[in-house]
Amino acid sequence: MPEVAGVAGLGRLVALDLSNNPIGDDGLAALAGSPYLGRLRWLGLANCGIGPTGAETLAASGNLPALRYVEMWGNPVEVVAKGVGQDIDGKPVGVEMPPLGRELDERYGPLPWLDIRWGWRLLGVARWDEV
Repeated sequence: MPEVAGVAGLGRLVALDLSNNPIGDDGLAALAGSPYLGRLRWLGLANCGIGPTGAETLAASGNLPALRYVEMWGNPVEVVAKGVGQDIDGKPVGVEMPPLGRELDERYGPLPWLDIRWGWRLLGVARWDEV
């Protein structure tokens, strides 16, 4: 992953899906340290072997200022807000942040990819331009 993270062409990307690749915490650290991913808005990390250390590395990285959504299901860590439904008025019901997500948000300030409103877009309650 360090070789990939060092490719200057990454600067053109706004989305990157690495799902189902065993990159782990070390691979995510290399990616989060890349100076070329400043435009990245969407990052797919489902089933990548990401643990609490990787999630913290991603949260602490200052190299991903445009990042708005991180897909992290299927990893040994839960950090991203999830929802279960909406009420009759279309407001989210049961959208909550896992404990590690709350800790990272408190430690590193508001991170859009951890924001509970992103759980709402999974429910179809919020539009992309609203979050």
